[in-house]
Amino acid sequence: MKNLLIFGVFLLFLSSCTSDLNTSRKFNPTDFQYSVQIPQRDFALNIPDDNKMTVEGVELGKLLFSEKLLSSDKQLSCTSCHNPDKAFASNNRFDEGFKGIKMKSNTMSLENMVFSSHVGWKGKFSSLEEAIFNTIQDPNEFNEKWDNVIIKLKDAGYSNKFFDAFGTTDFTSEHVTKALAQYLRSNVSVNSKFDRAYYLNDAEARFTPLESQGFELFMSEVGDCFHCHRVGPFSDDRMHNNGLDSKPELGYAEVTKDENDKGKFKTVSLRNIALTAPYMHDGRFQTLEEVLNFYDGHVQFSPTLDPNMLHLGPIALTAQEKQALIAFLNTLTDEKYIKK
Repeated sequence: MKNLLIFGVFLLFLSSCTSDLNTSRKFNPTDFQYSVQIPQRDFALNIPDDNKMTVEGVELGKLLFSEKLLSSDKQLSCTSCHNPDKAFASNNRFDEGFKGIKMKSNTMSLENMVFSSHVGWKGKFSSLEEAIFNTIQDPNEFNEKWDNVIIKLKDAGYSNKFFDAFGTTDFTSEHVTKALAQYLRSNVSVNSKFDRAYYLNDAEARFTPLESQGFELFMSEVGDCFHCHRVGPFSDDRMHNNGLDSKPELGYAEVTKDENDKGKFKTVSLRNIALTAPYMHDGRFQTLEEVLNFYDGHVQFSPTLDPNMLHLGPIALTAQEKQALIAFLNTLTDEKYIKK
């Protein structure tokens, strides 16, 4: 009887502690505010109504982005392929997923995803949340079941952080994907030399003569970059066949099932492009010089080739003009972004 009484008192004590814990914690998230100046005329923020960004959500997402518990063998995290120091890309042609499986596409940068409506080279996913959800389960990537992810994160002590971000300790896959998506949308790179010179008229960031020439070429029909790489985001967030092959891969057609989309891939942003070699969806070009040489007379015709490329033909730049264009592209590197 004495033991039963002690056990009963112990249960009441635990109940009291649990009650105090629940009532003492307040769900009071802080609205996330960008700490960089965003030129609104060029950038429309793509933030879902059901995943408004908070400081707590972004902080949780940042932790999860480096968390290897998301993978089945606890060997991979998002940073394994999307290196923040490389503008959330990689310098490998093909990164490795679960058990060393080689990816089929070059790792695409995840910078400035808040301005994008398509995710992935083929535009397979319509949101970051959807892409993250599928990456965890993909047998070639994290190869994990969501039920296992939740158990591991709870055992690792993440419950309080999910409460701070979403008001619940009984979190699900939806909360995990939302936190990661918030973190990625917080990663905005708009503080390059180009931004300071073009938008802010910063005298200390004034273009050199070579960089100015490169920008003029970029914006002209001679260089012909601006049609797809719109100034500001430096991407039109659309799918194009840029003539890599005369018999192109399915590309976007794999998603739409439309033959007219064959060979089309997403226009990658040129921001921080100097950091993200190799280039193209299959990483076939190691340098920016190789990319320019490809556009200079090596574009392959196919029925779905982009009309701009078909109409304008080779860029036909001199060696000096190519140097100027590359000098301009280097002004798109955001040192503060990759060091934060």
